[in-house]
Amino acid sequence: MVSPIIDEYSKLLARRAQIEAELPTLAKGYISKKVINGKHYSYLQDRVFEKVVSQYLKAEVVDDIAQQIETRKNFVQELKHIFIRLTELEQASRLLDSSISRKLMLLRISYGMDNLDAKEKAQCASFSSAMTSIEGVPISIQATKDIEDWKNGLKSYISMFEDTLRRYGFSKEE
Repeated sequence: MVSPIIDEYSKLLARRAQIEAELPTLAKGYISKKVINGKHYSYLQDRVFEKVVSQYLKAEVVDDIAQQIETRKNFVQELKHIFIRLTELEQASRLLDSSISRKLMLLRISYGMDNLDAKEKAQCASFSSAMTSIEGVPISIQATKDIEDWKNGLKSYISMFEDTLRRYGFSKEE
C-alpha cells in the first residue's frame, strides 16, 4: 500500500518539475507602454542585475507576452505553496514513520533525474562510470543495464536507485 503522504509528495514533486521546466520558456518582467510621436509602443522590461533591459514588442504578441507574465507569476506563487507543503509532509513523515520519511528522502534525492534530456542523462552516466573507476569499484552488469534503461526512459531513476540499494544490502526488500 502506498502511503497517502508518499503519493501526495510524489505528485507535488512531479508538479514542481513540470513548473520548473516551463518557467524558462515564459516571458519575465513587465510590459510598459509608451506613446512616441503619437504612436503607441509596447516593451517587455526586466531588471538584469541593476539595469532595466527593454525589448520592443510587436502589437500582435503583446497579449501573448502578457499571458506568459501572468502564468509565470501564478507558477511562482504555486511553487511557494508546493515548497511549504513538501516541508510539511517531510516533517509529518518524521513524526509518523521512519520508512515513509526515508522514502520521501529518496524521492527528493532522485527528484528531477527522470526529467533530464538524453545528453544530460548520458553525462550523469559517464560521471557515474568515472567515479566507480576512480574508487576501484566494478559496476555490475545489472547496474549497467539499469543505467541504460534509465537513459532510454525504460526505467525511472528512483526504481533504479532503490534496486541498487537493495542489491548491495542497503535497503530491505519491500
